[in-house]
Amino acid sequence: MGIKIYGLQLGVFPLPMAALFDPSTGREAERFDGDVIDGMYQCPALSYVIDHPDAGLILFESGVAANWSEEWLPEWLQMVNLDRVTPDVCLEAVLKERELAPEDFSYVIQGHLHADHAGGLRLFEDAGSTIVVHEDEWRHVVTNVAEAHEFFVRADWNFVSRAPQMLMYGDQEIAKDLWCISLPGHTPGSMGVLTRLDQTGWVFLTSDAMYFHDTLGPPPASSAINMDHEAWDRSIEKIAAIAADRDAFLLPGHDTTGAQFVDGVRGAKRIEYAPGSVYE
Repeated sequence: MGIKIYGLQLGVFPLPMAALFDPSTGREAERFDGDVIDGMYQCPALSYVIDHPDAGLILFESGVAANWSEEWLPEWLQMVNLDRVTPDVCLEAVLKERELAPEDFSYVIQGHLHADHAGGLRLFEDAGSTIVVHEDEWRHVVTNVAEAHEFFVRADWNFVSRAPQMLMYGDQEIAKDLWCISLPGHTPGSMGVLTRLDQTGWVFLTSDAMYFHDTLGPPPASSAINMDHEAWDRSIEKIAAIAADRDAFLLPGHDTTGAQFVDGVRGAKRIEYAPGSVYE
């Protein structure tokens, strides 16, 4: 039995497209019906379950905290409308719908620790799961974030120093055919997960190192909210090189359309999220 992956949708929050897609690229974003309503991108919060034959269940990212209204700063909520991110679409409720509990996961991998990606992480405080974060991400947040700062909320991940943890150093294989890939720029320690499935082939979960299926371009579409633009440029080149070399299926940080490479050329492919939809 090989590795399997399926996606979880953890709510939608409208925000301006320009927040994640630099309009100065000179090209239009490739959006589909329903992606943009009244000029606002309907931005999905996404998570993925990886079923590994040796390592067990692995969660990649954990969405927005159910109690975001108590923790997100007012200036963040001026840009991001979280009214539709209700507890019933957050991670705990969605896992229950799939008959899963935090204790079922051997690892939780955080592509980065922004509050729209790490809000459900606190569910794993007593689960015994190993929390996987890049060392540069961890060093940055514990040094710079007292409560809420730079879209990081300390309550999301504050327990990690007491939990089983694995800090990544560059690119590392954490289980057979499953690699954490260092992709700094959006945040200091952003990373993705690269794996190979028996039928689907190579799959690359990019987190916000690549927001959309068409972020790669050409030319690549950066964002004003990337913390290190030069590092982001190098990371997006790295993603493109890996994907073209392996004809990979890329699952972006905030897009329900993926980038499918065929013979080294990028195309668009809808990602299936309905219960029962599994990539093998």
